[in-house]
Amino acid sequence: MPARKNNRAKVVSFIHMKGGVGKSTCAVNLAATLARDHQRRVLVVDFDPQTNATTSLMPLEAWKQWSLKNGTMADLLEMERGGSRRKSEFKIEDCIIQDVLPDIPGLDLIPSHLQLTFLDLDLAARPGRERIFARKLNKIVSNYDFVFCICAPNLMTATQNALFASDWYLTPMQPDFLSSMGLSMLRDRLSYLRKSLEFNLKSLGVVFSRVRGHLTYHQETMERLKSDKAFKTVHFFETFIPENIKLGEAPMESKPINLYDNRATGAVAFRKLTEEFLERIGG
Repeated sequence: MPARKNNRAKVVSFIHMKGGVGKSTCAVNLAATLARDHQRRVLVVDFDPQTNATTSLMPLEAWKQWSLKNGTMADLLEMERGGSRRKSEFKIEDCIIQDVLPDIPGLDLIPSHLQLTFLDLDLAARPGRERIFARKLNKIVSNYDFVFCICAPNLMTATQNALFASDWYLTPMQPDFLSSMGLSMLRDRLSYLRKSLEFNLKSLGVVFSRVRGHLTYHQETMERLKSDKAFKTVHFFETFIPENIKLGEAPMESKPINLYDNRATGAVAFRKLTEEFLERIGG
């Protein structure tokens, strides 16, 4: 699939202040569906030191081997490794795994690294540390239709780098009390970042994930949040992602759902969500 040379990719951060709400699942499967079914070029960038998105697209051993010889997000954000900085050794192109899944051409990955856990300590005295990734992304952003940044459930330096580089943010969440509290907190904190650090990004909306259709509580929560005055300016996607055993199994095989079981309920949901996403973002 040829690289795009004339247009800038739309950069989207997947973020929520609560963990375990489906950020990696949503980003990986939306990216895989865009690449496979819609022939879009998509770069997945894993900012989360838990590496869930990374290992959902490549086996653990392959990730270990890559990180020994090639660049990861730890290198792109100019962290130290083995007592010395390696920023001169790795350009952003050196950190991209091209066609990370041979069966889905056009889907690339910049893998995470466990060392990102210590990023804030490592870059504490670095001026402009929240802008490192944006500067480097500008060199290759025109090669893609979309860049998806998967964030940890916090607003520390790695997440700030993702958000500063992004045009949009998308919020996956479970329809429960703690997730709704996290949504309120996220909106409040992002309002602060826009003013204090001159972030310029817009909300793409909320996607309900891990929804249990048989639970009245989940259905009631979704309806309540949509009608809540506190969220009247929030766009809620009509498509929701159900709790689905196949979606849970797919990462163990380092595959998105459309490769693991394209007929699964989760795969059908992501095809619908992708159509809605493209309509929403104008892609």
